[in-house]
Amino acid sequence: MNIEIRGDSRFVTPLEQARASVIAGRYLPDSFCRFASSFGYGRFGKLLIIYSAIGDHQDSVFDQGLRVRGFMEEAVAEGYFEFEPDGRSSQVCDLFPFAASENGEYFVWDMRESNDGEYPIYCISARMGGMKYAAADLFELLERLSGDAIREVMGPGYGPLPLVFEGM
Repeated sequence: MNIEIRGDSRFVTPLEQARASVIAGRYLPDSFCRFASSFGYGRFGKLLIIYSAIGDHQDSVFDQGLRVRGFMEEAVAEGYFEFEPDGRSSQVCDLFPFAASENGEYFVWDMRESNDGEYPIYCISARMGGMKYAAADLFELLERLSGDAIREVMGPGYGPLPLVFEGM
């Protein structure tokens, strides 16, 4: 997959620094670390904002991820988080957000299920209206979002995203 890069991200994270980072007691997935060290913080496909791996950045996976996780916990507590078709309420404590679409979807790792340093990725629909399995790792997710499989992940109203990364 060849991703066109537009603009520079000032927030590229050195690979070893990203690999040493811990959230929720677990290391960041390797695909996210490789992405963060190659691309940094920015927007993929003119839609998906992938959080930074730099701890003191306002849109970091650490700060923004925790903020969004709070929204998810509130949605569960108030009874409006929908887990269908692929999620279970028992997963909510293990979900950790790392990206968001500009339309309100969130992308999360299920950190309970590790497979060779990766965590399954789910798409949480806008307004916590559903949870769908999206990919096994970040690069598979980007491939799926840039092809017809985006409709399976984000819904029938979406078309393939361009293979473009805009550094922010």
